[in-house]
Amino acid sequence: MLRHDLPQDVVVEILSRLPVKSLMRFNCVHKSWYAFMRSHHFITKHHKFATSNNLGRGVVFKYRFKGHLCVSLLSNDTLEVSRDVDLLSLFPDKIDYLHCIYGPYNGIFFLQGLYKMDDKFEDLVLWNPATRESKVLPEIKQGRRYGSGKHLCFNFGFGIDPNTNDYKVVRIVDFYGCQQLQFEVYNLSTDSWRVIDRSPSKLYNIVSPRFPSYLNGFHHWKAAEICMKARRKGWMFPEHGPTRRFVVSFDMSNEVFLETPLPIVPCAFGFVGEDIAVINDSVSLIVEYRDTRNLDINWIDIWVMSSTEIGVERTWTKKFKVEGSGLAFDDRLLEIREDGLVLLHKNDGSLAVYDRKTQELRKFAKYGNHFYESLAVTYTETLAFMNGGGTISE
Repeated sequence: MLRHDLPQDVVVEILSRLPVKSLMRFNCVHKSWYAFMRSHHFITKHHKFATSNNLGRGVVFKYRFKGHLCVSLLSNDTLEVSRDVDLLSLFPDKIDYLHCIYGPYNGIFFLQGLYKMDDKFEDLVLWNPATRESKVLPEIKQGRRYGSGKHLCFNFGFGIDPNTNDYKVVRIVDFYGCQQLQFEVYNLSTDSWRVIDRSPSKLYNIVSPRFPSYLNGFHHWKAAEICMKARRKGWMFPEHGPTRRFVVSFDMSNEVFLETPLPIVPCAFGFVGEDIAVINDSVSLIVEYRDTRNLDINWIDIWVMSSTEIGVERTWTKKFKVEGSGLAFDDRLLEIREDGLVLLHKNDGSLAVYDRKTQELRKFAKYGNHFYESLAVTYTETLAFMNGGGTISE
């Protein structure tokens, strides 16, 4: 127990270095401690110390085991399970599928859970795995009725408005066969949705990223512009018509969209696909190749965007290539880490870390056998609260 005669600034320094789990227990020490540890100043200080010292790091891991959807929190270093997540504690009902995990931003995740129930399609949730706090977002009551058409797609973005420190969720509704997309924005501060009429293009096909894609006030998606003929026929994929590939970036503050052409990448034999990701604080393009003529050959190219500033011309540079005997033909890429290590889910169900420089492969525990559905995201624990309490400054 801390002494009562310690100076306030010393108490703050001590508490700001403790893990979130300990601080949550200290909430019961005194009302003043409870209020202080929920303040904007302390939450920001605690988060900045943890981030700069690489503390409180963990991995949110989604996978399937014997047909059951599982989400676990893993140690960042050993990839061992530190806690299994009870999805019933996050969602109002038992979901059939956790469709997407967006984030983290300041330790907060956005989740979309899907249902097979006729009267309920989805629930959207904000979640802090460190504090175990979650918040179910309200239903969207504005804008165009979705109807029951089978050609319907939802894409999301998640981040924070750096001018107001307000968390925002962007939902893009694609009515296949119609010309116009619908854009909806949720503000945590008002706990409400609104429709914005600022569509970047009536002909966009936007693809949800598999990897964290928010950086410095912008959320990024890979997109393509498809021909009107394909759009009217309700074709779902850009390869059905002439395309122009680019990145769509949503400005969380001004709520406008920017376009950046994607680099021309080799799409010859072996090309699998590409995804947008934020790697080492840079917007990047991950391009995967698998040579079906030689199952031992598998490689990944990483392209990096030169700038994310508004008004600055953006170019792409091929930064590095991931290849070697440690990459199997049907490995699932989960994450390219800040230290350059590559996190993989092997086809035998085991997690593995591959060092692209030394070509060393380290295998860890096995998790499930449906590795093609798995998803892993590294995060830093934070005290940020969603149901009242302080936020974190940019």
